[in-house]
Amino acid sequence: MSSHDAYAEPERGRTLTVVLLALLILTVIGALFGFVLGRRDIDDPKSKAGSGQSSRPVDSVTSQAAPKGMPCPAFMEDGVKSRDAKAALPLVLQLYIRTDRHEVWICLEADGDGLWYQGHDKRKNFSGVDGSGETPIEGDNGLLVPRGNVTNAGADKYIATNEGTRYTVSRDKLVIEGKQTTSEDVRDWQPKK
Repeated sequence: MSSHDAYAEPERGRTLTVVLLALLILTVIGALFGFVLGRRDIDDPKSKAGSGQSSRPVDSVTSQAAPKGMPCPAFMEDGVKSRDAKAALPLVLQLYIRTDRHEVWICLEADGDGLWYQGHDKRKNFSGVDGSGETPIEGDNGLLVPRGNVTNAGADKYIATNEGTRYTVSRDKLVIEGKQTTSEDVRDWQPKK
């Protein structure tokens, strides 16, 4: 065995250790870099969506994830858009009911903050949950009540108020209280739970 061979064995072990340490350090750096870039991609749409301050206050109750569920009919979204350009669309159906003479949609804005009421007096036919029938027309056979005037009373019960008239909507009844009080049994409702 030569003197050169005696020194080669410990040097080979050190080289292997240095290479493994370098790989470990590069792996950690790569993982951190990937994490930082991933977080930036997740937060990027949030910063692009709102380039200015929101007109609504943000608190722990209203800054929840967007609600999921059935979409509200297009005519309702169009009505909401024309009434409030800052409304968070799309609208998500919370409750749709149909009685013998009326139908009502209760919809929630996409940010989880803001309930809307759309009432429809049946003339020829019902619009239906998909909006494919007779369209409610504001002031004629329809009434759109904006957020702030619609509240969730719990247990799939909602209350909307408009110019002294109170509309209580549930899966069982539609109660309209104003100059006169009427109560109608619900024939169909959505979403089925």
